[in-house]
Amino acid sequence: MNDVSTLNVGYKGPNQVFSVDQEQMLSQYIKHSADMYFGLAPREIKQLAYQSAHKLGLKYPEAWGKNLMAGPDWFTKFLKRNSSLSLRQPEATSLSRAMNFNKANVHLFMDKLQTVLLKYKFEAQHIHNLDETGVTTVQTPSKIVATKGKKQIGALTSAERGV
Repeated sequence: MNDVSTLNVGYKGPNQVFSVDQEQMLSQYIKHSADMYFGLAPREIKQLAYQSAHKLGLKYPEAWGKNLMAGPDWFTKFLKRNSSLSLRQPEATSLSRAMNFNKANVHLFMDKLQTVLLKYKFEAQHIHNLDETGVTTVQTPSKIVATKGKKQIGALTSAERGV
């Protein structure tokens, strides 16, 4: 007699490498990295997926081991399963600006600005923004994966002219 328990008939579902919880942890790590101005490019995420699967002893496609990264199909499906993530173009942000743009410094600047405006009674037509030169020496950062719907995504660059 044939053993019915080993018989496969019909459509076989996809072989998912990570569990729902493991993918959720990976998704949170990607979001956290982007929030800290160290967003991960698709290639880095695919490498991270391979390294994670390998370290956890999970079963993954043979091509992952050969290329030392997950495949493009996995990445596309990962983004579909984690709809809060999307591929974004980050804005170049200098380390200096990232470190110094905080509530205390903004309040200090606004207080000083108010003092000068009140002291000299400047009118709006006499205030000009001269800090934008239109010349940049900073490389444009490559696309990263970050939280969908977030208005601004930053990536750290050199301090010469990072926004």
